[in-house]
Amino acid sequence: MQPDALQSPARRTLLRGQRPGRDPASGSVAVVSVLDGAPGRLHADRDQPHPNGELALGQGKAQRGQAAARWPLLAVLGVQAALSLRLVWSNTAFQDEALYLRAGHLEWAHWLHGAQIPDFPSYFSGAPVLYPPLGALADSVGGLAAARILSLGFMLAVTALLWTTTRRLFGQRAALLAAGLFATLAGTQFLGAFATYDSLALFLLALAAWLAVRSADCQPMARTTLLVLCGMTMAVADAVKYATAVLAPVVFVVAALAVARRHRGVAAALAALTVLCSWLSLIVVAVVVGGHQYWLGITTSTLDRPPSNVSADVILQRSYVWTGLILLLAVLGALLAIRSKERGRFIPAVLAAAALVIPAEQARLHTTVSLQKHVVFGAWFAAIAAGYAMARLSRVDPGRGWAPVMALPIAASTLFGSIGQADGLYRVWPNSANVISVLRSAVRSHPGNYLAEDYDVEAYYLRSQVPWQHWSSTYYFRYPGVGTGASAYRAAISKHYFSLIILDFGDTAGTDREVVSDMDRAGGYHVLAKAGAFTVFASQAPTRSALAGRSRDSR
Repeated sequence: MQPDALQSPARRTLLRGQRPGRDPASGSVAVVSVLDGAPGRLHADRDQPHPNGELALGQGKAQRGQAAARWPLLAVLGVQAALSLRLVWSNTAFQDEALYLRAGHLEWAHWLHGAQIPDFPSYFSGAPVLYPPLGALADSVGGLAAARILSLGFMLAVTALLWTTTRRLFGQRAALLAAGLFATLAGTQFLGAFATYDSLALFLLALAAWLAVRSADCQPMARTTLLVLCGMTMAVADAVKYATAVLAPVVFVVAALAVARRHRGVAAALAALTVLCSWLSLIVVAVVVGGHQYWLGITTSTLDRPPSNVSADVILQRSYVWTGLILLLAVLGALLAIRSKERGRFIPAVLAAAALVIPAEQARLHTTVSLQKHVVFGAWFAAIAAGYAMARLSRVDPGRGWAPVMALPIAASTLFGSIGQADGLYRVWPNSANVISVLRSAVRSHPGNYLAEDYDVEAYYLRSQVPWQHWSSTYYFRYPGVGTGASAYRAAISKHYFSLIILDFGDTAGTDREVVSDMDRAGGYHVLAKAGAFTVFASQAPTRSALAGRSRDSR
């Protein structure tokens, strides 16, 4: 008999009292232990990483298999990039994009030159010193398109993290299917072409989840380090976008269950506690350092957000429309896993439940604001369970014929559903190209102060011509000696405080109509231009006091 060191890995495992089996998630050849006291527990090979895996293939073959396995992932990423890039140049900036990019430019001016800036921390729903300056750098290089492509880079990394996390939990086949499902989601396409903090926050959230799962395969010291990093990464994600914190418990539970598959229950509890303590410590430090204004922004934008009047049925129905396929498959994966005898069989259930957290929270608030973006965060977790379900179903064909069969629902969802949904999401706001073209010359002939409904878009495109202090909004306005509300607009218009007024009768249509009536009573205003959904009114003779008027308070 050969010395043990020269025997093949497969022969050595058989000599130790194990027999060949098959991974229920991936369908790949695995080794089933008959001596470890847990019959039916599956051990994946090097090509199919598993928490209790041993080598069943040679080192060289494993490396070749891993290299070959990345090609399908690259194909998925290529499709995802193409689906998002087609949107990048299809519309002008949305209000949120304009707000955050403009805020980033102002933050840089404040840091470099001490320029005065608005009180962004008091009303932003994410720390203004994190994503906005980063987006502004991209905007300085290549304009809005570059900022949107930066978001695409984050979303491609999100899909790659989904692939490697699923692969580590449930094998290669489940990883590829999960990545394909997520990459073609309408919300994924949308966030990959949307210059806001959502893509960065989701990237950090996915990174935290990957660190939690990766830690399970490490020795105690390395495991603790990764879990601390997991908690800190989660805290940074929450700082980028405060609402991300609602998914923090999912990461805690996943960390515990992932570690429990390899170690004792005590280790699992310590894992969750480590992530929780590191996350909470950094959150507390950030809030203390940020001070009152940051805490005001956290409470008003997230913790104490006033409820709206949208029915819960509408919110749940829209959530299902955007994530229905992934949600159904994730629930199926949870049921299949619970019926098995595998360690970690409750992980798919937790991942599937993550898809319900955001809809439930927004149903509580009765609001659909940003729902199309928020559901993508939960869908990332649910996609792992969905990939597991599809990998289990693919066992009907243990060969390579599973690929086209499993790809059919993904392709159908993309061609007949998600592409149209993503296009619809990108047509929600009016194209402002024509009105910006009108305003570039109008602000030169009518210097002074300007009123617009969502002035962030105009202020973003005209930031080199008009200081931010000269813009006011139809959402909120304060006039000296009068206060706020309708009387403030009436007093300002009667004195020709605004040289230009840009209305589109959108979210503040009632206020817009009052402003038009105020202009009729005051006289001296006329329609300068109509550009798409926008109407530009100009003052014929702006007064000296108007040119020197004070700016509105930040809303």
